[in-house]
Amino acid sequence: MGLFNFLKNKEQIGEEVETKDSLPEIREEDFIDNSEPLEQENSTYIVEFGSRLPIDIIYGFLKENYEAKAYNDALTIPDESYKETQLEIIRGNLEVKFKQVMLKYEGMLHDIDFHIQSRNDSGLTEISKLFKSKKETCEKHIEELKKMKQDLDKEELYMTGIFKSYEAGFKRGIASISLQKLQKLDTL
Repeated sequence: MGLFNFLKNKEQIGEEVETKDSLPEIREEDFIDNSEPLEQENSTYIVEFGSRLPIDIIYGFLKENYEAKAYNDALTIPDESYKETQLEIIRGNLEVKFKQVMLKYEGMLHDIDFHIQSRNDSGLTEISKLFKSKKETCEKHIEELKKMKQDLDKEELYMTGIFKSYEAGFKRGIASISLQKLQKLDTL
């Protein structure tokens, strides 16, 4: 039996060599594109700003396009009292967002304090340090939120810009309506 196994093994080795020789060559170009990147005219680049923490809700609200909204509002309802009501609604929504974000941070701090204590009790000091770092970030954000709220109450420009933007858009809408009326009068 040993002789047959030897011959069988010799046949298999010969097949393996034959199979290896018949495989195509693997070249770097088949897997790696070393060519220069193509320039695209309408390339889209995505850049993210923010911390992905609750404070970003406030910043996002402050960056919304209130001028365009107000312009459309003026075309629909060109009434000064409507504009004032909308400004009050925007301010109220901002106040609610401040409260929501503060509550979220308070909950996060409570959870972080629990994790710091439990990880310290378990002897996991490195993980505890990571949670302490997160806690410091949250505390800094809370201080920034308090300052922003005070600046809103003081009517600081960076906080009231959304209201000025809304007023400017509303004026543009009213002006647009007026210009359309004048053009109609000129054609008579």
